[in-house]
Amino acid sequence: MSEAPTRLKAVIWTVSLGILTSFTLGSTITVATPENEALVTGIALIVSSLILYPLIVRNWSRWSREQPLVRIVVYFSPLFFGAVVLDTFVSLLVGWQGLLTTTLDTVAASLAFAVALWLSFYGGADLVREYVVRKLDVEW
Repeated sequence: MSEAPTRLKAVIWTVSLGILTSFTLGSTITVATPENEALVTGIALIVSSLILYPLIVRNWSRWSREQPLVRIVVYFSPLFFGAVVLDTFVSLLVGWQGLLTTTLDTVAASLAFAVALWLSFYGGADLVREYVVRKLDVEW
């Protein structure tokens, strides 16, 4: 399924994935008040959208090859599981509140976001698939 690259499609994908990213990462970063959580979520929306738009435009040929649901799953799965697992590890290691926890949660969320970007836009999912197929000796 190859779509023609248009600015509107890229903006729609950017905003959609930006919202998904901001609500996922905004909910895993520990902050003191609900107002701060809304601020973190808003900042995550802006930053993730600014990062996602050029990646979507630049990698449109690879990005548009897959079905839309596959695109979302490949992007969201590592983002969600990485953020939750790393956030849980930070919380168990450091505690549930404080500046250190907020800082480490932000680092963990950024790392999960980076892995999701690598898998979605830099061929990481293809490398993982090739590795799994080779190790399991499966015909693809």
